[in-house]
Amino acid sequence: MTMIQNMIETYNQIYNVSKDYPFETIVTDTIYSERLKLCNTEDEKKKIEASKETLENSLELLVLPDDTDPNFYLLLHESLFNETNGYCQSITYGYTQLIDYWAIKEKYNISNLRNHNNPDLNCVLFLSEARANFRSYNLFYNLASLPKKAVLFSYLCEMIPHYEKDLSYDLPLHMDSLAKFYGQCLAVSDYADIDLSLPDYLKSHPIDGLLQEVHDAINNATIFENYESIQKAYDDYIFNKSKLPFDASTFAAHKHTCNHSNDSSHID
Repeated sequence: MTMIQNMIETYNQIYNVSKDYPFETIVTDTIYSERLKLCNTEDEKKKIEASKETLENSLELLVLPDDTDPNFYLLLHESLFNETNGYCQSITYGYTQLIDYWAIKEKYNISNLRNHNNPDLNCVLFLSEARANFRSYNLFYNLASLPKKAVLFSYLCEMIPHYEKDLSYDLPLHMDSLAKFYGQCLAVSDYADIDLSLPDYLKSHPIDGLLQEVHDAINNATIFENYESIQKAYDDYIFNKSKLPFDASTFAAHKHTCNHSNDSSHID
């Protein structure tokens, strides 16, 4: 547990977090079994049982508070600690989302986050996903002191192809993937100190306004800082721009054919 505590303390120092949040970290050999233990209703248990295969293949999971239990639980698979710094991303990703969910809970007075399904929260959850990916990747890159060329190689030849299927078509149905991709993209850009162009498959989507808002807010201390402008850009894309034809020539292009040779390790 010392590694986990050190990681949290490092995160708090870097991001100036002073609040003590009600959460517990559980290291386990099976995420599914631990998640099942935390169920407080039969309906919740049935939902978890229906997700058994997914959870058995998961390496981390953040369990939210409900009416019975006010605590957050960050479940971590023990295999994460078999690799050097392998646990870093999972802890910082989950901890960032915990912080953001706490802010959501406080702002909207939601006691049961586990069973809360409100489309009005789609934008703030989109932003939280981007923040969690940005902080987890950026902190990992810095703590591991990865070569910048290796990080750029991973972005161009691994990350961009990985997201192509989700982000090429029907983007409003894949906003979670967009948030993950763009958070990681901003982390690479910040660490390598270089402006990155977006991939060609995003050119057909009029999302430049929304992504600019996320870019400007990614280092904000709290998720609701300057949130109104992000909400406006998000709603404008979902309800207006995504339904209209778009001139791709106005969007920044990225054209890249990956034929590099590189002896760097794979970066997940």
